[in-house]
Amino acid sequence: MKKLIYILLLLFGAEINAQTLNDYLKIAAENNLGLKAKFKDYEASLEKVNQVGSLPDPVLDFGYFISPIETRNGPQQAKIGVMQMFPWIGTLNAREQVFANMAKSKYEDFEAQKKQLFYMVKKVWYEMNELKQSITIIDANLAILKSFESLATQKFETGSKKGMVDVLRIQMETAELENKLLLVRDKLNVKKVSFNNVLNREPETEITLPETTEVLSVMESKQQLMDSISVANNELRSMEMKKEAFHSSSVVAKKQGLPMLGVGLNYFMIGSTNLSAPNSGQDAFMPMVSVSIPIFRKKYKAQQNEANLNMESVQFQMENKKNMLENELEMTWVDYDDASRRIVLYNAQNTKAEQALDIIVSSYTTSGNDFEEVLRIQRMMLTYDLELIKAAKDKNVAVAKIKSMH
Repeated sequence: MKKLIYILLLLFGAEINAQTLNDYLKIAAENNLGLKAKFKDYEASLEKVNQVGSLPDPVLDFGYFISPIETRNGPQQAKIGVMQMFPWIGTLNAREQVFANMAKSKYEDFEAQKKQLFYMVKKVWYEMNELKQSITIIDANLAILKSFESLATQKFETGSKKGMVDVLRIQMETAELENKLLLVRDKLNVKKVSFNNVLNREPETEITLPETTEVLSVMESKQQLMDSISVANNELRSMEMKKEAFHSSSVVAKKQGLPMLGVGLNYFMIGSTNLSAPNSGQDAFMPMVSVSIPIFRKKYKAQQNEANLNMESVQFQMENKKNMLENELEMTWVDYDDASRRIVLYNAQNTKAEQALDIIVSSYTTSGNDFEEVLRIQRMMLTYDLELIKAAKDKNVAVAKIKSMH
């Protein structure tokens, strides 16, 4: 009975040490190199917005007349001119919008990778918890086998030859269980190395695991989850931002096919002359206005077509991604339901097996018979215990997977 109470507490008892898990998630967010690279990519894309939103650089030109050109006011010796071109109204804003949306897309990519990283951390975390609790359960079963061995030894000492056979059976069962325990310990060490690698820490760094793990549940229906994922999924939002960027690219292409206006000023340096003209030797200024004439329309039309085709491509990608997410949710939901059913099943099986074990142990104590059945039921209870914590782990991993899709 004590064992059953232990299992129930293991699954439904004390609340998970959420803060500890949250601490590891924070460490992963701060240390993971792949996530850092994604964020730097996003920061670099923000700098692009400042680059494309500025006016073209003004053009400054200087000319010196090797042979001065004689004019009525004197010889022209040099000329300095400056010209600033202005794109059509709204062109700069449209360019900014292109790269602003691309930057938003990269931020959504960063958020998607962060959620995937958090899912990996949670998955390995729950797997380590399963292995740690498996060690506890196996240790408890070894202790129970030791008590059975003591009971069988007492039978042997009272003159029962069958008691010696029972002792040997227990020793064989114990050896197998001890070997299983070593394997589980090795698996736990491997998981710890994997966990520390995800957190970008030294492989030998100590990891604190909780004594008990809460079994998580999903409150929403499957349809509610799908509706939420369709709106909140970061990969879909990233594609939506790319689509907006390509729409802005089409606007830019259209505006680039419109004239550009240039405003400038020329300054002429004029030497003095011996003539007594009123403005002799006086430098001259000449304001200028220029207009570009975009007569080669083919490239602008091609740019618009390219942007429109890219928008269609992204739309197809979004629809395909929604289908993939729906399939992924369906498969994860199957895992979630299956784990929930297994938890109920193994709890019930464990209760019945423990009742049967109490009866058989009592019979063996008085008659010395059915010891093989004692070991068989004990082995079944061990299997149920391990399957129970595996089902709890599978359910928590399924919940973490569903959350990562939002």
